[in-house]
Amino acid sequence: MFRISRRLDYGIQLMIVLAQESDNKAQSTAKLAEKLDIPLPFLHQIGHTLMQVGLIKAQPGPRGGLRLNQNPQDISVLRIAEALEGQLSVNSCVNCEGSCPKEPECAQLLLWRDLQQNITQYLSQVSLADLVAQQNNLETPLTALRTPQTVARSR
Repeated sequence: MFRISRRLDYGIQLMIVLAQESDNKAQSTAKLAEKLDIPLPFLHQIGHTLMQVGLIKAQPGPRGGLRLNQNPQDISVLRIAEALEGQLSVNSCVNCEGSCPKEPECAQLLLWRDLQQNITQYLSQVSLADLVAQQNNLETPLTALRTPQTVARSR
């Protein structure tokens, strides 16, 4: 079954909540875990991974916590996904670079390559700012909220 992992789903939820903080103040991991209903140890793992790639920053101390390290408009969903899951691959044969002996007569290889290209392109065009706008206006389709700047930047 083709599914988005819980790690990626939680990671995107976390990034949306951090991006919604207008002053980009650090938010307590305990409060974030409670608000998002994510087990605290799992939130720490996700946060650590996102910190390693520079998407978020941890601020120590009693008023510390997590905050974004970049502008939400500059963070694509693809970047978040690849930070948490590694390079996206809908099928292992898509990234095998000609080492499959069945490749010359494999019709489904073209299907998987096209699907992966479409997914990657779409996720690279949707920014964290787009998701925040979507969260604030759930009745409007995400594609209608995308600004011309977002589309131009992703190309």
